[in-house]
Amino acid sequence: MFTFHSPFHRPGHRRASAAVAGGALSIGYATAAFAAPAAGTPAEQPVQEQVRASHTTVAPVEAAEDARWGAHQISDVEVTPLWEQPAQIRKARARADEPEAVAAAAVNLRSDASLKAEPLTVVPEGTELGTDDDAVTDGEFTLVYTADGLTGYVATRLLDDYVSDAVGTSSDASTASGGSAADVSAYTSSITAAALSRVGSVYAYGGSGPTVFDCSGLVAWAYAQVGKSLPHSSSAIRAVGTVIPSSEARPGDVIWSPGHVSIYLGNGQQVEALNPGSGVQQTSIWQSSPVYLRF
Repeated sequence: MFTFHSPFHRPGHRRASAAVAGGALSIGYATAAFAAPAAGTPAEQPVQEQVRASHTTVAPVEAAEDARWGAHQISDVEVTPLWEQPAQIRKARARADEPEAVAAAAVNLRSDASLKAEPLTVVPEGTELGTDDDAVTDGEFTLVYTADGLTGYVATRLLDDYVSDAVGTSSDASTASGGSAADVSAYTSSITAAALSRVGSVYAYGGSGPTVFDCSGLVAWAYAQVGKSLPHSSSAIRAVGTVIPSSEARPGDVIWSPGHVSIYLGNGQQVEALNPGSGVQQTSIWQSSPVYLRF
């Protein structure tokens, strides 16, 4: 006769069941360890389970009232409050109504004084721009205002004074076409601005622009921007120009030396297409006995 014994009545299993049923449920990790059969226990005897509960204590998170999570990773960004923007736009338009500068070439209006700053818009060549009473410059940039109400920074080298201080208020200032001192200022400023806008262009013999020049080609191109036609030859330019004393030279006049011409910028500076290795550059006057010409 065979006798069947249910495994649930074995003492070992009753104890394990009681341990599980009687244990308190808690947050933690539950592990089951399998005990090795005791010595002398038949191999076919079931392995008893032991259940253990590991309690984990979690400390409460407390943050100080002035804690700034990840503040070291966030850069400070200056933002004009919305309620201040209309006033800023009015100021920009008011400044632009009395321009103090002119864009000598198409130039990016940037949000900050850096080439890495985001461009707000492109200011076309000849755009009249306002500045503060004392122009604010930051490195190679100047703070300007547009008639559209924008405020931003442009490269100072691509700006020209609306009324050039170099001309002064001399009543006898004139150009080949005549005009007032203000007209002369605009005329000469436009010439220098045009020439400076080509800085960085390539030199090539016979080049006449707008991106490739030789020395006389640059001078002729700059004057063409104000409606004045000059020959594409340094010797021919010398022949048709009016020689003036160096003490009376003003920005926009032509500097001639044998085989070479450039445009005078004032303060011992000139802009010239020098040679294939240098291209168009702003340089100090290096000619030993230059002749100044006016047109």
